[in-house]
Amino acid sequence: MAKWNVEDQGIQYSIEYKRGFTGGKIIVNGSEQKVKSQNAFLNLIDFPIRLKEKAVNVVVIGNKADLAVDGIYLGSNQPYVPVSKAPGWSWAFVVVSLVIGWLFAGIFGLCLGILGSMFYVKSSLSLHQTINRRVVSCFIVFFIISIVQIVFGLAANYWINTL
Repeated sequence: MAKWNVEDQGIQYSIEYKRGFTGGKIIVNGSEQKVKSQNAFLNLIDFPIRLKEKAVNVVVIGNKADLAVDGIYLGSNQPYVPVSKAPGWSWAFVVVSLVIGWLFAGIFGLCLGILGSMFYVKSSLSLHQTINRRVVSCFIVFFIISIVQIVFGLAANYWINTL
């Protein structure tokens, strides 16, 4: 659960995010709104809230929730970037990482792929690094995760065949 307090024109707003299996709930001053993830494998939510003067977005990537108020994340002080603006190359890393994980290591590999996917999306939306640096950091994480997935899958297959 994540909770924030925001003041707008002298009115105090209490904003909460409660995580659920396929999304979660966003509660603004006791008023509850169910939200669903924008992705089947990764908890990905970008929910806009309009207060009197302030534009507020609850953004959830994986298990990390943050609140963007007037274009700035409260948790990291980074500029807000809509989740829908995640570039195609980050989704390519997500898909390939999940496929490699599932094919070579089953559910364990899929879980590693999901962890990597959170990094790929979050990193691709980070504006404090150049695009080249974001791609390289995602590639390095992808390479490491893929090696672990493949080695685990081959070791498990070898172990099963020796029984």
